[in-house]
Amino acid sequence: MELIQLPNDGYIRSSLPKELFDTLLTEGLGCYNNQRRITALKRPDGTETCPHYTVSDKNYDRLKDFIFPYVDRYMKNFTYVQSIKCLSSNSPFIFDKPWYNIQKPNDYLPVHTHDGVLSYTIWLKLPLSSEFIFYYSGIVSQRDYTIRLTPKDVGDIIIFPSTLNHAVHPFPSNDPDEIRISISGNISLQGVNDYISK
Repeated sequence: MELIQLPNDGYIRSSLPKELFDTLLTEGLGCYNNQRRITALKRPDGTETCPHYTVSDKNYDRLKDFIFPYVDRYMKNFTYVQSIKCLSSNSPFIFDKPWYNIQKPNDYLPVHTHDGVLSYTIWLKLPLSSEFIFYYSGIVSQRDYTIRLTPKDVGDIIIFPSTLNHAVHPFPSNDPDEIRISISGNISLQGVNDYISK
């Protein structure tokens, strides 16, 4: 008898250097002054499920320098990126503008995907208990994979395919003003017009 596990792609998990983490957390705690980012993630009443704010240009550059080497690492370990066959030749990757997600206890991110080829999430401030969940198709049914998070996970980053469904549920807390802060962003293929203009 043989048991055959069918192959699948995965995600990368790593940690930010302390200096970069401290810089992003400081901005995240005061990001209400940054530009607001409007998304299509809405509650039934039409309001956003949680607010989003852009990352400053300075921290954008720092994040880009840290994250870009992981694109090569992802491609060396998983087949997803190489399986995308929509262009006649290779195109450079670009780092899209990331954003802060600020959640209070009743806030959430419903099941969604991102633009781009790869996406990432960085946890900067976490409550005692929260979850980040991937949803994907198995052979016969929908599957899910839950990453259970505590404050020990702050500073960690995950990098995953942008088309992979994921969600963040509301977290329990006795403090209505407690916040959960994360950064999300995408890595895309550069368009021809952008390439020519640069």
